[in-house]
Amino acid sequence: MPEPISIGTYTIPNLLYSRLNHEVELLKKEGFPLIIDIDKIGEFTFLGFNLQDLANNQEEEAVQTMKCYLADCLAGLIVDEWEARILRKIIRENFYYYNEEEKQAILAKTREMLNPPGPDEYLLKERKDKVMLKIIEYLELHKEIILEGFINFRLKEYQDELEGIVNSAVDEFLLEKEYLEFIRLLKYFVDIQEPKISKIKIIFKTNGNFTLLDEYDKPVQHECLDGLMVDLLEKEINYEDLLISALITLAPQEIEIHLEKEAQIGETIRTIQNVFGKRVIYCQGCEKCQTQRQK
Repeated sequence: MPEPISIGTYTIPNLLYSRLNHEVELLKKEGFPLIIDIDKIGEFTFLGFNLQDLANNQEEEAVQTMKCYLADCLAGLIVDEWEARILRKIIRENFYYYNEEEKQAILAKTREMLNPPGPDEYLLKERKDKVMLKIIEYLELHKEIILEGFINFRLKEYQDELEGIVNSAVDEFLLEKEYLEFIRLLKYFVDIQEPKISKIKIIFKTNGNFTLLDEYDKPVQHECLDGLMVDLLEKEINYEDLLISALITLAPQEIEIHLEKEAQIGETIRTIQNVFGKRVIYCQGCEKCQTQRQK
């Protein structure tokens, strides 16, 4: 009779039993006579998996099948349930100086990077497959596995990968925080000054440039822009910076956005929308746009 495999935990015994019992039922349907024994030793709960009533020529196949089923189940449990614990620990220990709200934002961003929205789940499957391989390798040499110890000492590479993702999430979090502060300052500058023009139309060009027109479709000319242009020409500045600076200087009451076909605008419109809010309207299609524009 094959030697049983024992899996122990002190953290999630009920969840572990629920997951593994499901695998046992699947194996039984496949014709493998597998039973579970439950032992309690101190704070640990051990689940023993025994194969019974096997012919000698069936033992090797049955044992390998059982290991694969158990490894797949444990890998799924670690990635689905335990991963969030690991991420919280990394954030708590490495970024203790952030407040709880910021830590939760970092955790949410990390999980979004690990599991991006959409039908493509290859990142999740890739992590699970790596963990599953580690478990199978371990079970080739050992008949007992304690879940917490295995995660802490045998999945260092997996945890290092998660730590790298957390670090990337923190970088994005800081960039977003800086962006929001930048937007807040721009909104403040706009709010404290009187509008110097009633309406501006922005035509984003296919070649990456833009044109500013007034409400009469004439090129915008204003004395406030003269000094701005001199300052900007003395510095290295791109078209997007130039546009935002001009809009902040003029603080128009209304901004109408037009897009030529295939115009590449990057983050410019998002910044304009965030700074000027309800002052921004979108053209639904005209001669300036050269194409129908959906809001």
